[in-house]
Amino acid sequence: MTAPDPRRRLPSASRVPSDVAVPPTVAAPPAVDVPPVGAASAAATRRGPVPRRMRLPAAMRVTDFRWYWSSQLVSGVGTWAQAVAQSWLVLELTHSAVALGTVTMLQFLPLLVFPLIGGVIADRLPRRRLLLATQTAAALQATLLGLLVVSGTVQVWEVAILALMLGLTNAFNNPAAQAFVPELVGPDLVADAVAMNSIQFNLARLLGGAVGGIAVAAWGIPGALFFNAATYVPALVVLAIVRPRHAVLRRRAAGVRMASELAEGVRYAVTAPSIRVVVALFGVVGLLGFNWQVALPLLAVALHGGVTGFGTLMSALGAGSLVAGIVLASDRRPSERRLALGGLGLGGLLVALGLSPTYALSLALMVVAGFAGVVASVTANTLLQVRTPDVLRGRIMSIYVLLMGGSTPIGAFLLGTIAGGWGIRAGLVVFGALAVVAISAIQLVARGTAAEAGPHGALALAGTAADPTAPSPTLPVTRLPVDPSISARTPAGVVTRGGRSVAADPPGSIVSAGGHGTSPSASHLGD
Repeated sequence: MTAPDPRRRLPSASRVPSDVAVPPTVAAPPAVDVPPVGAASAAATRRGPVPRRMRLPAAMRVTDFRWYWSSQLVSGVGTWAQAVAQSWLVLELTHSAVALGTVTMLQFLPLLVFPLIGGVIADRLPRRRLLLATQTAAALQATLLGLLVVSGTVQVWEVAILALMLGLTNAFNNPAAQAFVPELVGPDLVADAVAMNSIQFNLARLLGGAVGGIAVAAWGIPGALFFNAATYVPALVVLAIVRPRHAVLRRRAAGVRMASELAEGVRYAVTAPSIRVVVALFGVVGLLGFNWQVALPLLAVALHGGVTGFGTLMSALGAGSLVAGIVLASDRRPSERRLALGGLGLGGLLVALGLSPTYALSLALMVVAGFAGVVASVTANTLLQVRTPDVLRGRIMSIYVLLMGGSTPIGAFLLGTIAGGWGIRAGLVVFGALAVVAISAIQLVARGTAAEAGPHGALALAGTAADPTAPSPTLPVTRLPVDPSISARTPAGVVTRGGRSVAADPPGSIVSAGGHGTSPSASHLGD
């Protein structure tokens, strides 16, 4: 007897993209909450064998994600070009390392104050529409700064205010952008998508650093700023077109205040062991290791590289980061150990960079530093994504954004202050040494805690989900036991994107994004 077509099990199969359809040779998956493994490669199975060298990465076979990735790459090139132009503009206006550190601090200050609120909003509002609003605001900021420079009357305080405005925009954009990725690809491809996003980010940094240096040298600072504004156009067009097919219907109880929802996310990050150790390790990396917007222009001046040398240093950083992203795209087993090794490597490279006597050696060290930094950031991002239920994803990823960029105001100001008094080389040595000591201390504490907890606690150190609330990094689990600190419940009969309704949940359960389907009645929820 011929087996029934498994796609008939999906009530809205016409809405499921062919990129992720279930292959007809595989038995129909049961209507349970754990998604079948390998659904992402179904299109390739249906079309027959494809030579390995011709296959796109799994996440890139999802059409909406592919368009989104490409448009964000274009926009990212412009963003990094503006970073070069803005830093050089401040140095031209003030010739002061402290002023550069202060402006950078103001740009990243909102990422210290507002990303947690941005995470709550990302869990409340449709993330695609939120991204349309924030990226439109960023395009307007770049245009306004370019017009001020063209006028010839720009003052450093005006640059500082616009940098603060850009930081405020990013505080709401970045948590939504992080949480938006699983809505495009589904839970099985989150690790692939995070690695591809890292490749996109660092390819943009590689190209944007060079483009920014060349644009400033050829067209002046306004040319780089207007170029950035123009690169937002394809990003906005794609955001207007794509539809997040794996978005979960997020219902919240009436009368719940934003402060309570924010507290839920923070409480979960602190009480869930497998989340807590990632936050601690990456917090050190973010504070001490990611202050390149202050370090690189000052290092270029110290090494007599000029604006072109500044752009080349940024490109070297991007080259190493790009290689790391490509390597990590084939490794789906992130762990705290890999995160710690990346952070330790970055700290040691900061010390070496501070002691480097030549521009050529510094350029080589920047490539390796870019590699180490991305190992740390991608590992932390992936661990947080796969261990967090969707009802909390925006809030937990807002903590990642806070650690990635929100700690920069503190780090940038301190590094600028040290550089102003003793030079950028001394600042790099101090920051690198502190990073090595702090990460080593966290590792020792984590090992001691795991030893006290026995085999159950040791799982966290090995990189798997040690606490009962955390999905496995390699196989996201849909139904999660509730953490006592989480008050958010998912009502019975919740409908999600991807093809089917979730059965009535036992009281107190939390449902993640894993494996749920699309319902025409909920088609507007991810817009």
